[in-house]
Amino acid sequence: MSTPPASSGDDPGAAIAAIVRESVSVLPAPNPALEPQLRQYLEALLVANRGINLVSRKDTLVHLARFTRECLFLASLLERDASAHRDAIGLLDIGSGGGFPGIVLKLALPQVETVLVEGTQKKARFLADVCGSLDLRGIKVIWARAEALVDRASQYHRPDMRHDFDWVTAKGLGLLRDTLDLAAPFLRDGGELWTFKGAGYESEVDASRRRLTQLGCRLQRVERIPVEQESYVLAVRRLPGSKRPSQSCD
Repeated sequence: MSTPPASSGDDPGAAIAAIVRESVSVLPAPNPALEPQLRQYLEALLVANRGINLVSRKDTLVHLARFTRECLFLASLLERDASAHRDAIGLLDIGSGGGFPGIVLKLALPQVETVLVEGTQKKARFLADVCGSLDLRGIKVIWARAEALVDRASQYHRPDMRHDFDWVTAKGLGLLRDTLDLAAPFLRDGGELWTFKGAGYESEVDASRRRLTQLGCRLQRVERIPVEQESYVLAVRRLPGSKRPSQSCD
């Protein structure tokens, strides 16, 4: 992957257009609205990033290029799986931040019913504003921490979200074990957690094997993402009929 120019002297609009053109190439047949919507989203993110820390302000365009391509690569995998579903598919993105991967996945897969969960109010407001400006349907933003949504003692408790999603996505939430604990309460039987990891993912998987068993999950899939920096997307599946643990993480 060649990264678009990202120096301070470059035109940000032109750089974003280049990012989008290159990133959508990972999709076999992107919908016609995807490129203009992605440009509008990334331009809005770049502007908002001046006041809200959505993406690193150092080499921001380089990060946007990498994240966009990673998320669209995941969309290409999910698109194949979506063709096997007869019913509507529900996706929950935990810790959506600036919208990676939740917004990008919604733009690439508009048929997927999507919920974005973000614990920082300013970031949640940005996500809601972007969804509104893009006139996205079948998507909602929840301002809350994911663990509070399944905590019966919390004012944010949402029992309707427990074990309700086909897919849960997460990016940059820390170790795999911690991500599993956050995601498992939302996965329906047969549902999958999709998360991004770097070169050291194998050690995280090894450290999480006991927790995978406790949660009735297994590592289903590992895919290398075609970006310059070594990066992977992992799928963890909740086994149908598995016993749901009684601990608070469920």
